[in-house]
Amino acid sequence: MAGARVLPLGGRRPGSPGRARAHEHQPVWRWVRHRLWIPPVVAALLGACLGVLLVSPPPAAAGLLSGVAWRATASEARSMLSAALGIVLTSLSIVLSLSMLVIQNAAGQYSPRLLRLYLHSAGIRVVIPVFVATSVFCLAAAQGFGFVPEAERVPRPALGLAMLLLVVCEGALVFQVLQTLQLMRVEHLVRRVRLDTLATARALERSRSADTVAPVPVRAREDRGRTLRAPRSGFIAAVDARALLEVATEERLVVHLERAVGEPVVHGEDVGWVEEEGPSSRREPVAARVFSTIRLDRWRDEDRDVALGVRQLVDMAIKALSPGINDPYTAVEAVDQLTFLLCELSTMRLGPRVLSDAAGCPRVFLRGATLRDYLDLATDQILRFGVAEPAVVLRLLRLVAAVGHRAKDADDRDAARSLLDSILATSERAQPDAPWHSLLREHAADLERALGGGPWPPLPSIGF
Repeated sequence: MAGARVLPLGGRRPGSPGRARAHEHQPVWRWVRHRLWIPPVVAALLGACLGVLLVSPPPAAAGLLSGVAWRATASEARSMLSAALGIVLTSLSIVLSLSMLVIQNAAGQYSPRLLRLYLHSAGIRVVIPVFVATSVFCLAAAQGFGFVPEAERVPRPALGLAMLLLVVCEGALVFQVLQTLQLMRVEHLVRRVRLDTLATARALERSRSADTVAPVPVRAREDRGRTLRAPRSGFIAAVDARALLEVATEERLVVHLERAVGEPVVHGEDVGWVEEEGPSSRREPVAARVFSTIRLDRWRDEDRDVALGVRQLVDMAIKALSPGINDPYTAVEAVDQLTFLLCELSTMRLGPRVLSDAAGCPRVFLRGATLRDYLDLATDQILRFGVAEPAVVLRLLRLVAAVGHRAKDADDRDAARSLLDSILATSERAQPDAPWHSLLREHAADLERALGGGPWPPLPSIGF
């Protein structure tokens, strides 16, 4: 294998075991996080266990709970639990009805891809399990009191806990209503998307600690290289680069993955190639080990996909600019959040990744989006649909200039200048006689001077 020797950024010593490093994604945690049925099921089991236990608690537990146990007969206890169950089910119906209405409106007005914000919100993860636990507890306890023979009035710990859970449910109802109203604000929605995307980008930045200091040029595919073909159709949701490096080091391979996270692949499609240091007959086992580090999913996953967050903000902007919605200010809000996001991305390590083994040999080459890719993704469609809206064009000019002003690489700064001129030229071609072009040209010139070291210009009045 011919190739340059480079030192990894993390400073690993030659011969240090790669398995000591934690992998970049945990399948168990991801599985739990994306299975929405797990919290309600756990809550139901907990409620059932408490309901059975507190109908006739052990003497030690009864003594501890005597201070909060209500005195009632078994028949009265069943009646009180039935009333509490009715209140809980009514409150739960209010929560679900309100949530479905807000989700429907948000999907129609902003973007259906915002559904993930509601799926991972506290309303789904916490509020609904609280109601489920309380409902199952009341059912189990009421059923248990049907088998209690004594008719005298004695302390019933189950009633005390039922009243406590009822108060918690009503508090959860108020919390869910307030959170749902907050999620209806477009400013909150676009900010949430930006913060989630930025958290993903920072996690990916931390995972690059083992990458090489300087990029290594990708070699052309050789005849002796083995093609990697997708084992099934789906989206590349994540690539565990460190686990892939372990496989490449153990099998003495150089792995080139030519598909980035977020790209769709078809079963049998060429997604990369493997270069072997020597002859090997283990073709299928090696391919299986390589693909065990690549997660294919039914849809794109925001956990490792920064471009998905950018795409969601773009979708909100172009949806607001559609004739059916006609809400330029929402588009401006989305572009502002894109500006904040891309300015943060401009200070991070982006683009292709190269990982080396303990001896410094580059063994894993991964494709990744560059800052120019994110700039094109953030501006292309919004400019196409909002070219006739001067406030949107103005914000796009400031987005590109702000990113170029903070970019570390000279090529990224040059790309920002080129894109600044392109946006202005596209706007002038779309409406050559528009009266606001002189203002846009003047502001673009101020931004050009700011990129050259001049003061940052204030926002013109039409941009407010």
